[in-house]
Amino acid sequence: MSKNDKVVSKKIRYSVLWRWIFTNSVSSNYEKMQALAYCYAMLPFLKVVYKDNPEALKASVKNHLQFFNTNPWIAPYILGVNVAMEEKRQGAEANEAIASIKTGLMGPAAGVGDSLFVVIPWTIFGAIAANMAIDGSPVGVFLWIAVSIGVKLLSFPLFKSGYVSGTKLIENLDKSLKTLTESTAILGLTVIGALIPSVVKANVAFKFKQGNFSMTGQEVLNQIMPGLIPAAVVFGVYFALKKNVKPVTLILIVMVLSIILYVLNILK
Repeated sequence: MSKNDKVVSKKIRYSVLWRWIFTNSVSSNYEKMQALAYCYAMLPFLKVVYKDNPEALKASVKNHLQFFNTNPWIAPYILGVNVAMEEKRQGAEANEAIASIKTGLMGPAAGVGDSLFVVIPWTIFGAIAANMAIDGSPVGVFLWIAVSIGVKLLSFPLFKSGYVSGTKLIENLDKSLKTLTESTAILGLTVIGALIPSVVKANVAFKFKQGNFSMTGQEVLNQIMPGLIPAAVVFGVYFALKKNVKPVTLILIVMVLSIILYVLNILK
């Protein structure tokens, strides 16, 4: 065990999970999504780990307040990984690695979680329960409650699995921390970048027509680079955030510009 190891009791570790179970969606917002709930879940654990180092506690809390959004039922795995990492390593490099791993995991975890914990149980058991309820059978209600509880209970093995994975990761981390940090950061940025053209909608409305030939401005831009305008919008917002422009101000600016450009038939 290294000098940075600080084993925390199982009760404190699992308080992180209990907090997440009951608060994961109560503070979702457009700026940082589930970040506040994530930080709130980690807080009792962090207070124990950093009880002798207030400055490190502040840095860790700030680190866990960064943007986070994934499927809430599979998030306990990520929580478990972070708990193990906070328990075993501290400092600026550890915070960077933790943030990168969170960013890298939340995209793939959302894809897996949405399929396993939303689409399958809601489609199959939801349809069965709904039809039973329509036929007047109260069993449908209890079936849906049982399925919901079962999905919630899976949080415990997922959290334990994440903790074990995080512990093993830390044991081999000394020689590969930089590589791991860079890899997970690239993965996270790739996932976020891939979402830009599907989430940000901004298309040129200009049309060119000559006889029977017609072409839209968007078609021309797509030949240059598909998703060019959404990428430019995201870059502009990112640049503004780096200049300390408040997110609420940015949201208002984007809304006003969107309306004006649509009315002028520039974008659609």
